[in-house]
Order: sequence, then structure tokens, then C-alpha cells
Amino acid sequence: MQKQHNTGSKTSGRPWFALGVLSLFMLVGIAGGFDFFSAGQIGAGLVFAGMFCGISGLMMFLLLHGQNQTLAEQAMLQGQAPAAGIASNNKTGYQVMLGMGVVFLGFGVPISYLALSDELPKGNYVVLLVLLFPLVGALLIWQGRRTMQHWQKIGKTPFFAEPFPGNAGGQVGGYFTLQHGRFAQMPQAELSCLHVYQSGSGKDRTTHRQPLWHSQAVVSRSVDGKHWLVLDVPAELPASGKDARYKGRIEWQLSCNGELQQGSERLKFSRQWTLPVISGTARCVWQPHASEVALQQQQRQVAAFDAAASQILQQVQGDSLRLVSKAGRHTGTALVLMLFGAIFTGSGVFLSFEAMRQGGMLWLMALTFTPIGLLILCYGLFWLGRGLKAGIAPGTVQMQRAMFGITLYQRQAALSNAEQLQIKQTMVSTNSENQRTEYYCLQAKADGKTLLLAEGITGRDAAEALKQQVLEALLR
Repeated sequence: MQKQHNTGSKTSGRPWFALGVLSLFMLVGIAGGFDFFSAGQIGAGLVFAGMFCGISGLMMFLLLHGQNQTLAEQAMLQGQAPAAGIASNNKTGYQVMLGMGVVFLGFGVPISYLALSDELPKGNYVVLLVLLFPLVGALLIWQGRRTMQHWQKIGKTPFFAEPFPGNAGGQVGGYFTLQHGRFAQMPQAELSCLHVYQSGSGKDRTTHRQPLWHSQAVVSRSVDGKHWLVLDVPAELPASGKDARYKGRIEWQLSCNGELQQGSERLKFSRQWTLPVISGTARCVWQPHASEVALQQQQRQVAAFDAAASQILQQVQGDSLRLVSKAGRHTGTALVLMLFGAIFTGSGVFLSFEAMRQGGMLWLMALTFTPIGLLILCYGLFWLGRGLKAGIAPGTVQMQRAMFGITLYQRQAALSNAEQLQIKQTMVSTNSENQRTEYYCLQAKADGKTLLLAEGITGRDAAEALKQQVLEALLR
């Protein structure tokens, strides 16, 4: 008990030290602002004080929010259920986005004005890059406002866990209610066990969210308006928080996605909750009927095969199966990558020309922006133009890689067992509402080489369904 008390005290003491440091930064900003005021530079003083105070204030908000969330999670793991339920993570997303947007725009506009008015008459056009700050701020505010309006239309959706906390070795489940509208079709829920850890140091520090396990369930509506879900969880999975087997911490995240009907309007429903999970054998007081479970599994299987068919063109020719992963299926992702790549490349080329005239640190910036921009641009072009065709016949597979319709190479191999066919996760993207989208490829390993048979498959269920169809054609 003493050990737990000391750990908790240490954890709760850290924010106060950090808050003191941030308060010191705010005082430095205010003092520097007064120095500028006394020199008659009112604009520069406002920018200097505002920058220090604004950034420090935003960091204070994030720090306090993170600490409150940590304390709430610790209380829940000790069995203290919040009376108002577990709040979703979606509201925090748009709040942070709006806060960052205000900081970037609020400081970017006066800084840009002062820099441009001073440097443009001298012919220093590199200073135009400072306009990126207010532009990024405006985009963050626009996206944050859109996300906020969408969240407000749906309203609060707290989750009431049952059992509380959830049990690894038993069940994780519970219910939520809707304030507005109704589901056009019962939504799909997914429970994920995530290993969250950091690698690198300083500016190279990266946070990783590695999925250890996930399972899906269809939500059921009871007569009292509660939307229930329950999932069986294997006992070998770790509980929330620290675990000796893993670096960092363990998080259990429940996501629910569907479509709401509000009058004549249809809204995309997406909510995520971070749930407390401990080791145990407790089960939910609510259990779906066996017939409902069977129907849900059948519907999920049908949906997976439909998703696979809509993403990968499948043609049966005699005893063989032909798969076509068409180019341009993820145009939005490709265009975003190309846009950022073009901005970085253009900035790098512009800086290269300026570096040839002025030299100095401009060479460092040019040599940083240009290769990064070219890499992102080429990756976006690859996503836009890549195409893949594969043929599967009993005992053999062959594939053909194309780029913008031009064949690059072909490969062929013999397969003798199902273990040679594998599904691999290629990319994970997260939108402004923290909704994860996983992309997979289907590959065959034989004779020391790997052959891609299908790529850009959205969702593991669709990838598994496609794998099953390929196995049927391969092992006839």
C-alpha cells in the first residue's frame, strides 16, 4: 500500500513543477513585452508577450487535461465508476485543434505582417515562408470548427461499462445512449488492446500505438433505449496501465462507428472511449441471445465479403481466380501526400535558389526540405498510379505490377499449403475524430520471395474474406 501511495504522489506532483516552469515562461514573455513597450515597439511587444503566454497557456491546458485523465483512469482501475459514465475521446480532439489553430493564427498574422513589411522591400523573398504559420492556423480552426459542429449535432455519448472495470479473462461490455437521432442500422463496435510506447529522444521522439489484440461486435438496442455491446476477452492479455512485459503502457480503446438518422439528415457516427480493464473473470449482466449472435456473425461475414468485392475486382475464369487492385482507389490519400510533397519540394527548390545567392544556413534548410518533399511527392504518386493484377490457379500464383497502366514486372510461384498465404498490415491512418483506418495487403511467400496478390484493402475483415476466397481457388 505504501508503494502505491508514493507512486501516486510522485505522479500528481510532476504537473505542479511543470506548471511552475510554464508560469515562469509567461512572466518572461510579459517582462520582454514591457521592454519592447518602453522602447516604443508596441507591435513587437504584443507579439513577444502573446507568443510566450499563448504557447505556455496551451501547454498548461494540455498538461492539466492529461493529468486529470490519468487520475481519472487510476480511480477507475480501483473500481470507482464515474456517475456520468466514461466520456468519449472525441471532444478533446477538436478542442486541441482549435487551441493550436488560435495560437498559430494569432501569432502568425502579426509576425507575418512585421516580417513582410520589413524584409520584402529589401528583396528577401524567403520571408514569404512565414505565411505558412497563419495558413496552418486558419486550416486548423476550420477543421476544428467542422468537427465541433458535427460533435454537437450528435451530443454527449458517455459509456457505462458493465462489468466495471472490464475483465481480461472475462468480458468487457456496457452500454451508451443517444441524445439525438437514431441509428439507420445497428453500428459496429471494435475493442482494441494497444501497446503505447515511445522511441527515440528529443525531436526524434515518436509515440507508437501497437495493436496487441482486437475484436468486433454488433451493437444491440434494448427496449429502454440503451445500446449494449459485450465482448469476450482472452485471459493472457494485459490489464490497463503499466505491465512488466511491455515498455510504456497498455490502453484499451473501444470504438463505435455507424450512421445516424436525424430527420432527413444522415450523420456519420464515430465515438471512441478509453476503458479500464483488469485481470478477472467477471461477465456482463446483459448477454445477447444466441440467435442474435449467430445473425450478427452471418451479417459480419456477408459485409466482409461485400467489402472485399467492392475494393478488389474478382473474376472467375474456369478453375482460376483473377484479382485486380485498380489504381486510384485511394485518390484522397494520394492527393494529400502529393500536396504536402509539392509544398515541401517547392519550398526546397526556392530555398536552393536563394542559397546560391546568399549561402549560409539557407543551404541547410534547402537540403532538408527538398529530399523530404520529393520523398512524400513520390510516395503520393505511387499511391495514385500503382496497379496490381494477380492470377490464382490450383497450386500456382502469378502477379503483375503496373504504374499508371504501364507494366513494370511480373512474378510467378508455386504454392502448396495455406500457411504460405498471409495478410500484412501496410498502413494505419487516424482522422480528426481519432478513428483508425487500417490498410492491408494479401501476399504469398514461396521459394524465398514474396508476391503481392492484392493491396490497399481497407479493414482486416475484408482482407480475411479475400484470403478465404483465394485459398478456395488455390487448394481446389
